[in-house]
Amino acid sequence: MGTAVHRTTGRGAVVVSTVVALLLAPAIGRAIHEWENEEGTRSLSLTGAERLVVGYLRYPEMAGIDAMDDDGFSASVTRLLAEGELGERLSYEGNFYLDLSRLPQAGQLGTLATVGSFGTPYRTRYLDWSFWQEGSVHGQLGVDRLYLRLSAASLDITVGRFPVNTSVTALFAPNDFFAPFAATAINKIYKPGVDALQLSLAPGALSTIDLIGVMGYGDDDAPGFGQSALLVRATTVWWNTEWALLGGKLAQRWVVGASIQGEIGPFGLRSEGHVGFPDHDGDGRLDDTAPGGQPNDKAHVHAALDLDLPIEWHNSSIGASYGYFSDGARVGGYLKRAQRFFPDDQLLLARHYAGLSAGTEIIPILRAQAAVLVNVMDRSGLGVVNLVYSISDEAECVVGGMVPWGKQPRLDESVDGQSAIALKSEFGAVPYVAFVETRFYF
Repeated sequence: MGTAVHRTTGRGAVVVSTVVALLLAPAIGRAIHEWENEEGTRSLSLTGAERLVVGYLRYPEMAGIDAMDDDGFSASVTRLLAEGELGERLSYEGNFYLDLSRLPQAGQLGTLATVGSFGTPYRTRYLDWSFWQEGSVHGQLGVDRLYLRLSAASLDITVGRFPVNTSVTALFAPNDFFAPFAATAINKIYKPGVDALQLSLAPGALSTIDLIGVMGYGDDDAPGFGQSALLVRATTVWWNTEWALLGGKLAQRWVVGASIQGEIGPFGLRSEGHVGFPDHDGDGRLDDTAPGGQPNDKAHVHAALDLDLPIEWHNSSIGASYGYFSDGARVGGYLKRAQRFFPDDQLLLARHYAGLSAGTEIIPILRAQAAVLVNVMDRSGLGVVNLVYSISDEAECVVGGMVPWGKQPRLDESVDGQSAIALKSEFGAVPYVAFVETRFYF
C-alpha cells in the first residue's frame, strides 16, 4: 500500500545519477581470481555480480485523499562471491554485498526490495553495517551468505549463513518460511541467507531427511527461543513424484505441512501447504489468545497449487497458480490483518488468490515474461511484464513494468466524527511501476 515518500535531494540525487551512468556502462565478464592446489583438494574461486536498477512510481489519484507524489527509485548492489574446497569433503561459500539504494517506503513491502532492505528475524544485525542513512537513501555493507558444508557418504552438514528453502511452488510459496521473496519481487536471483545449521541425511537413493535449526533474534538483536526455528523435513520419490512432510517450530508459531511435485500428463504439478498454530510469546506452548485479543489465536491453513505447461514453440510456457490463506481478511478488514502477520509471512491480506504466468522467446537472446496476480475476493490485482535481453553470457538487461487495478481507498467517517482511510481493495492504492535493470557478472 502507498505511504508518504521522500523526494530525492542532495546525496539521493548522486545515487540516482551514479546508477543511471553505470546502467550505460559496458559489462565485461571475467573471473576475479581462481586457485587450486596441486592435489585438487583445496580451491578458491572469486567472482563478482552487479545489479543496477532505476525505476519510476506513479501513484493513483484517490478521491478525498491527498495525492501521493510521483517518485523514483534506484539501487546498486555489488556482490563479491567466493567458493571452493577446503578438503575432499569440506566446501565453503561466501557472498558479501555493498548495497547503495534510494527506495520509497513502498519498496519495503518486497516488490522493490534489495538485500539491504530485507527484513527477517533469522539474521543477526552484527553481520551488516549501515554506513549511510539519509531519508530514503541508505548504504549498507554486509554478509549475505557465509557457510561451511561437510559432505560424507550419506550425510551433509551445513553451518553458517545460507539460504534455506522448504518450498516447491513459485508464486505464493506458503512453505517458504525463511526470508521469502514477495510474490511481486522484481529480482529473485539471490535468496537471502539465514543463520542456520542443517543436517541432511539420505537413507536411500531417492529419500532425504533434513533437520534445520535457525537462530532467531529479538528487537535488541539478542538470540532467543521465541524467534528461533527448528524444522524436520522428509522427502521421498514415488511414481516419479516427490512427496514431502515437514513439521516443527518457527518464530512465534508451530507448523505441520506437506508438499508434492511431479507431472500429470503434459502438466507440471507443484502443491504445498501447512497448518500453523500461534505461539506469539515463544514459550513453546500454543496461545489461547493473540496479543490484544486479535483473531489470530486459532490454527490457520496456508496452501498453494501451481500448474505449468511447457510448450516447445519458442521455448514457451504458461502457468496457473492458486493461493489460500485462512487467516486472511475479508474486504474491509485489511488494516487489522496487516497488524498481525507472523515473522517472514507472505504479506498478502486476503484469503483467496489466483495467478497466471507466461513466457516465450521472441528471439534466442530476448525473452518476454508476464504474470498476473489477482485478489479473488475484491478483484484487485497486479499485472507484470518483463523483457529480458541477454547482452552476453555474463550480462542481461531487463525492462519491465507493473500495472495495478482495483477500488481505491476512500475516507470514511467513523461514529465519533473522525475520518479514517478505508481500504476497499488490496491493490487499489499500489503505484504503477516502470523499471530498467542490468545484471552482470565478472
